[in-house]
Amino acid sequence: MSTTLNSIAIDVVGQYSEAAKHLVNAYRVGTQRAINGLGGRYEHLLESRKLPLITEEVKSAFIVSQQRLSGLVLDAITRTTDRAEEAVDQLSSRAVNGMEAFGEKTAWASEMFVVNAARTINLPAAKLSLGIANRVNNATARLSARVSSVGTAKPVARAASAVKTAAKRARRVARKA
Repeated sequence: MSTTLNSIAIDVVGQYSEAAKHLVNAYRVGTQRAINGLGGRYEHLLESRKLPLITEEVKSAFIVSQQRLSGLVLDAITRTTDRAEEAVDQLSSRAVNGMEAFGEKTAWASEMFVVNAARTINLPAAKLSLGIANRVNNATARLSARVSSVGTAKPVARAASAVKTAAKRARRVARKA
């Protein structure tokens, strides 16, 4: 099958859809780690110090309350990120369906000289756009993987710089074309 502007556009939508899902996952995992870390530190603070007027029963009640609140927040984050992923799926599905319908309705014009000339001129830019989308998707996948692992906030900066580097390379290639 030959590469067409329509197929490239559909691939670009797919790449950005996956990138969005990676970012949602990074948000979910990062938030869960932060809440769990804060909860652990809160428990450690209460248990490691003798606080005046606070008995062991009160400390355990504070810890139970904190755990309940953390659970509620984590449930809300999970529901929100699940809905965000569903929205990404719906939007990308609608965009792909629209592009496919447009391709079917304009198939009759594929043999026209003017249309072929316009496609030939725009094909390198479309391929460049797909390359940028691939790099963004790869950068967000690495970001999501790093957040899921036992890393610190440094991978966020590396992923952001990878996206910036990809954009710079794409601009250079576009200038040369």
